[in-house]
Amino acid sequence: MNVQKYPAVPEAAAERMVLGRMVLKIEDSGMAVSEGTATYGAVSGKEAHPPVAPDENPFQSGDGANGFYLSKSRLNRYIACPRSYLLHYDLGIVPLRPDRDLLIGRSTHRLIAAHHLARKKEEFVDANAVLDGVWSRYMQEDEAPEARQEMEAARAESLRYAQLFIHDVPLDPLEIERGFSLPLFDLENGDTLPVPLVGVIDLVDQPNGVLRPLEIKTRARKADAWQVRLALELTCYAWWVRQRIMESGAREPEEIPVGYVNIIKTKTPTIQWQTDCRTIADFVDLYRTARAVYENIMDRRFYLNPGTHCNWCDFPSICGKDKDAIVRIFGDATYLRIWEADLI
Repeated sequence: MNVQKYPAVPEAAAERMVLGRMVLKIEDSGMAVSEGTATYGAVSGKEAHPPVAPDENPFQSGDGANGFYLSKSRLNRYIACPRSYLLHYDLGIVPLRPDRDLLIGRSTHRLIAAHHLARKKEEFVDANAVLDGVWSRYMQEDEAPEARQEMEAARAESLRYAQLFIHDVPLDPLEIERGFSLPLFDLENGDTLPVPLVGVIDLVDQPNGVLRPLEIKTRARKADAWQVRLALELTCYAWWVRQRIMESGAREPEEIPVGYVNIIKTKTPTIQWQTDCRTIADFVDLYRTARAVYENIMDRRFYLNPGTHCNWCDFPSICGKDKDAIVRIFGDATYLRIWEADLI
């Protein structure tokens, strides 16, 4: 992970945020720390809102090898709807205007990561500088006042949620945004998936001497109890922990702890902890699921799978072949691409 330092721009900000090792006035910070991880596509200065591009493999080699991989995001999207996977990952189709909640979640993650990175170095972080790094590409001077106000409000929400997390979740993580690229194999017969499993873990701590991957989520309401038990992403992260343990020469762990730290975005935001564990049985299921998804993708099985998940999907207008909505949401050029792909 690259940690970049750059001079903080003085701001007459009224906010105070717990950052680094003390309560820090934003305008008083002497150094800003930002973390530079995955890129989200090239951004042109003429784009009102550069699209949030499909995830790129942060471990891809410079010659383009190892370009295809599986991740928790790819697995979850294909399982929910193969057609959505095709549109998002194969065709790279994204809305002209990014989803507000997506940007709030990303911005909140950046602030939390920057705080913990700075704390480890006994440095301070300028919250406004981190926020500018996330939001500047989506906020343009010539934007309509209503749209700009909406983005400013979303930015302020993000700061509020990060402050809450840092105040109410007293963690001293060993790792922050820990990336991994690992082989995935069947623990029952040794079969290995032909492509790597790639991921980035938000935080890793070590309660009771055992590594625990934690995923930060921003949610509109409290998560149901079953979600932490069945979460595929937490199983992927526990697989990384298992590999670390086995590489150290230790014996096979019976259980690996995992957890969600949910920021509940109600009128009065709260933190919800959800903890669980993963076992060998979960890893066997993960391999079988990943193998099935991989084989379906290789066979180009991108069928429609309508359901309640369509409510938060980007693509109902495409699946419904609504030309006016497609042009409004994705633009004329994308409409032409979809037409050429024989999807409308």
